[in-house]
Amino acid sequence: MAVFVMDEAAYKEMTRSDTGMVGRYLTIVGAKLKYLAKYQAGRKTGALMNSINYRLTRDSRGLVVVVGSDNRVALMHHQGTRPHIITPKRAQTLRFYSHGRIVYTQLVHHPGTKPNRYLTDNLRKVL
Repeated sequence: MAVFVMDEAAYKEMTRSDTGMVGRYLTIVGAKLKYLAKYQAGRKTGALMNSINYRLTRDSRGLVVVVGSDNRVALMHHQGTRPHIITPKRAQTLRFYSHGRIVYTQLVHHPGTKPNRYLTDNLRKVL
């Protein structure tokens, strides 16, 4: 007959420590997801791509890896947007480039954007 004795300290180290097996695995998954998401995210200015990051944290469930961005356009980029109207907030007119020319206007009918699910698409790849 075999007897199994669990080492509580070793189990805690393995499952709850940043340097334990679970913490190391989640760090690898977070780094891979960050890399793949950056590759898939839009690169027009590079701001979204550069804002994607990950961190290993602890909550009531245990160790958790959080991958995402604090950029204000990140959710719109990921989920897409419906057609909407853009108006100036701090000026009389909007100014932007279109087809190599500077355009001034008080209103833009934006056609919306398709979603680019740079996080969820790649989550399937790393798990």
